[in-house]
Amino acid sequence: MLNANAEKDVAPKTNAPVMPGSEVACLDSKMRAALRLHDYLVASHWNGHALTGPDVGIRFNSRIGRFIKSYLPRVDWKDNYYYVQAQGYWILDNWQLYSSMRDNRYRDIALRCSEFLLGRQQEDGAWLYPNPEWRGRIATAEGTWGSLGLLETYRETRDGKFLTSVEKWYRFVVREIGFQEVGQELAVNYFCGKKGPRVPNNSAILLRFLAEVAEASGDDSYLRRCTGLFKFLRAVQEAAGEFPYTVRGVEGGKVWPHFQCFQYNAFLCLDLMRYFDLTGDDTVRPRIRRLLGFLREGQAQNGRSYFECGDKHRDVTYHTAVLAQAFARASQFEIPGYDALADRAYDYLLGLQRPDGGFDFSRGDYYFFKDRRSYPRNLAMILYHLLPVAPGASASSSAP
Repeated sequence: MLNANAEKDVAPKTNAPVMPGSEVACLDSKMRAALRLHDYLVASHWNGHALTGPDVGIRFNSRIGRFIKSYLPRVDWKDNYYYVQAQGYWILDNWQLYSSMRDNRYRDIALRCSEFLLGRQQEDGAWLYPNPEWRGRIATAEGTWGSLGLLETYRETRDGKFLTSVEKWYRFVVREIGFQEVGQELAVNYFCGKKGPRVPNNSAILLRFLAEVAEASGDDSYLRRCTGLFKFLRAVQEAAGEFPYTVRGVEGGKVWPHFQCFQYNAFLCLDLMRYFDLTGDDTVRPRIRRLLGFLREGQAQNGRSYFECGDKHRDVTYHTAVLAQAFARASQFEIPGYDALADRAYDYLLGLQRPDGGFDFSRGDYYFFKDRRSYPRNLAMILYHLLPVAPGASASSSAP
């Protein structure tokens, strides 16, 4: 956990011109919303080195504590956390904004965040989980998303230290986090040192990560575990297209068919799409098509994402954001029928943006509660899914 005051710094000044209001007005509504959200994150959560702030968390805080904190905003809850996943998204956000706007302000933020993330990495390649309830744990998703950010910085700068950091994380995953092998299926573990159930979403993240490293480094040896990971994903996808949250592991573990189904499956869909972008592996296309069919069932008439199968009242903002981008990308794969769904989701999402540029986290929790706190990890995700797909995607040119 970082002390925000101790680390506080102003965002770096650049000589880049401020975009005139007329040029901002010419941008589409999603980009205008993205720029407002970026400004909000800089003002509220960027300390000059990292994106920090409260988080939904787990256990008591996720179920009850966050609502108490939301309804008592003047209290200093001392929950200013440094999530590696948040940094990964934030780095990707800023590189994509730099690519779109050519404003050095975004490049400088991406570089400063990347440098600080390097300094937080342990010698063995890992990053510790920040939440005190999981103190000492090392999570696959945390380090992998941080590494995806660093990999983008390597692509932009060609500075080998960023690739070295990513390779250190890769070796930690292989040697310490490890995999569960069932026949020819391979599933990465959720935590270092804990087998537990197998989690399809984590294996999809890693599948994408291996393709990203192979592409950026020019070393196809990173792809050798992709076949086993994809065979696991193919084996557990339901006929209706859904991937369960967890399935039985080699040592058992809780089987959890449904948990925040639509957002997890939308993330998984985007990871499979990105894997295809980078590898052109046509075997993934039927999985994407089937998965999109499941996601259709997760959208309400007004455009918002349902929380999970059997729970249509809870409304979590970033869930709608990721669903929107999954639908938007369908056309790049020449899968018809999703443009209107994407527009509906984005319209709903943009209607939730506050005057200050931020977004409330949720509505309809336990039917009538709201969580209005500002969570930088989830806001960085929303920003990522408002922005155009990162350069390098080849689905539109590769799809038959």
